[in-house]
Amino acid sequence: DMRLQSVMGCGMWVALLALAIAEGSVDKSRTSKDSRPNIVLMLADDWGWGDVGAYGANGNFALTGTNTRTPNLDMLARNGTLFTDYHTAQAFCAPSRTGLMTGKYPADLSVNTNWNVGPKGAAPNHLAGLPYYLPTPKGDGAVPWKGGLVNVPSLLQNAGYATAHFGKWHLGGCAPDNFTTPSPSEYGFDRTGTYGSPVEAGCVPRTNKDQFASLSQVYPAGSDQWWSADVDDYTKEQGIAFMKASTESGKPFYLNLWWHMSHDTIDPRPEQYNETYPYHTTCLFPATAACRAENGGQGCAPCNWQIFWGSQTWSDMHRFGPVIDAIDSLGIRDNTYIVFSSDNGAQGERWTNGEKGSGPNGDLGGAFSNAVGTQGPFRGCKASLYDGGHRVPFIVSGPNVPKHRVDHSLLSGVDWLPTVMSIAGVSIPEGTLLRGVDVSDILHGERNHITVREKPLLWRGGGGPAPCWNRSPPLAARNGDWKLLIDAERQRVELYNVSVHAFGKNGAFFEAQGEENPEVLAALLEPLMAWHNNTVCPFGGSAGACGAHAKYIPGCDSYPFPGL
Repeated sequence: DMRLQSVMGCGMWVALLALAIAEGSVDKSRTSKDSRPNIVLMLADDWGWGDVGAYGANGNFALTGTNTRTPNLDMLARNGTLFTDYHTAQAFCAPSRTGLMTGKYPADLSVNTNWNVGPKGAAPNHLAGLPYYLPTPKGDGAVPWKGGLVNVPSLLQNAGYATAHFGKWHLGGCAPDNFTTPSPSEYGFDRTGTYGSPVEAGCVPRTNKDQFASLSQVYPAGSDQWWSADVDDYTKEQGIAFMKASTESGKPFYLNLWWHMSHDTIDPRPEQYNETYPYHTTCLFPATAACRAENGGQGCAPCNWQIFWGSQTWSDMHRFGPVIDAIDSLGIRDNTYIVFSSDNGAQGERWTNGEKGSGPNGDLGGAFSNAVGTQGPFRGCKASLYDGGHRVPFIVSGPNVPKHRVDHSLLSGVDWLPTVMSIAGVSIPEGTLLRGVDVSDILHGERNHITVREKPLLWRGGGGPAPCWNRSPPLAARNGDWKLLIDAERQRVELYNVSVHAFGKNGAFFEAQGEENPEVLAALLEPLMAWHNNTVCPFGGSAGACGAHAKYIPGCDSYPFPGL
């Protein structure tokens, strides 16, 4: 087994070392009639880098800790490779998923923020500079794309793969009234069951190919009290049924399982947090803690972090685990890639567990100034371009993927399309512009700890939510050990050495070093600003709609990192 060593200090890799010592087993399995591998992408919603046990959860982080338990994901890491330096294509839901689907930076497609997915969302989306929806493989309709926009499922479907998507969609809203809105299946899926989609909005009819993601089928999601608690069971059950049918047909398959948890609103059934999270004496929410102190715990609601950690633990035990078990039971484990990741870092928003808070507008229940989940040691949260917003778990198990391995290679969500096509032996149409590269050799351990890329990774976002330590400059570039954050007016310029060997040096977080390294700064600044200046709003929108996502954010020029 590869020896796992601590490279960050602070004992962060203790959990990984324990995983390496333990021996995991994988069933010997038969392959399908078509010997090409199956691929399952389990994409969680708003899970931070530190929300998975194998990433050193429960570590002594400066800002956050977690009591989430993830034994199935930890076992997946034992049976595969855990990547420490994987980044989403943006720090927000829809843009991140756009990068996964297309291999392009979301800003290339003017997807700088989330779509309004309601039935009347076409006009707001247009004003925000968004396309009405992600361009389709045909490239027609209200969002024309010459030659069609290449994406992962359409390429695989055309090559003979069975394809399906269950769970969150968030890849577009409704078209204007004089156009037909494309269904999720039109992007290359044989079967879909989605929410946050035109199907849920009602501008696409529900069919067997395009279902609404809900166990109860009560419509829409907001009218079902337990939708949030149950939707991932729908995703799990549909996904397992699809894998079984595909295996019996002898076809290789590609399956997206894009989970709801742990995005707000989290409304667990009582048994979900009672069974999986018995830490009744643990509560970090002051109002609930005071209630427990005064009343001996009687009549006090579970604290919000308890519910949050419990929902993640429940997901690992009752959603992720059964999917992995089903792959074993079908006898296809040796020929199936299982990938776990998240769409962005954990959120830092107010949420109430479905109940009004104590504020004048009922808006203070469950409010936290910090992220609800755990970014591990990293600054920032969902929507921030500091690492906590887009540096997330990435675990890969599959054929020829080394076991018990930790790798520090610099990877991105835009690498997903070229890598999947390489693994599946599918050609990408000549002339397709991709921002990502094929990293299958890194997944397979043929190269290790590769941090220098041919071209830097680039981001454009809104900067993130308050407080200031979350709110990054809205443009970023990364290559090798160096990361640059800047705004379009260049009033905030932050250059960091983010090498794992620099982390925690002298007890400090990454320190800005721009003035000391002008050549490094220039090497990142030039491609970043050239890309930003040439990335316009091709689908219309209000004046400056795209550029607004890169403007200087005042008031956050110098802010001490808490706890250090």
